[in-house]
Amino acid sequence: MASSSSKAGSIAVLVLRVFVFLCLLVSLVVIATDTVTVTDPDPDPDPYSESETTKLGFKDVIAYRYVFSVAVIGCFYTLLQLPFSALNTIRGRKFLGRKTFPLYIFIDLVFSLLFATGVGAGFGITVDVKRQLDKAFRGEYGDRSLANDIDKALDLVHVSTGFVLVATVCMAFIILTSTFALAKK
Repeated sequence: MASSSSKAGSIAVLVLRVFVFLCLLVSLVVIATDTVTVTDPDPDPDPYSESETTKLGFKDVIAYRYVFSVAVIGCFYTLLQLPFSALNTIRGRKFLGRKTFPLYIFIDLVFSLLFATGVGAGFGITVDVKRQLDKAFRGEYGDRSLANDIDKALDLVHVSTGFVLVATVCMAFIILTSTFALAKK
């Protein structure tokens, strides 16, 4: 009976690690491709000059670069962990010994906390920027189309950060499953 529960636990960890990788990969793609084009609000009075446009993306906001970095590091870490999880599932016994298993759980915990800080940074700055955007463009003087474009880009950052949040929750379940497996030893 204990063998079937440990097999189920190792399968659960493998599935969760695959899901963490996919969530982080989607987050990475969404935040990397999310851009907004902003036109200079005070164009040059010369009618022959072209209006200045600026393309803004995650590289222009430090918190978004952090979310991007967390997703990259998380993808790399998860790719490193997938073969070990697959070996645990195939072999039916733990690849790591009892003495190194707590270190393995601790490293998962550190990465889970890293993901959580990325979620906090991404959601925090986006909520603040959206609030300020609404204040700035609420009156008659604002360019509503620009505000809508920026708002859509910020919504995509929310989506990207949401995928990092899902990956964080999955990592928590991986840690719980690993901790229960350690307690049974």
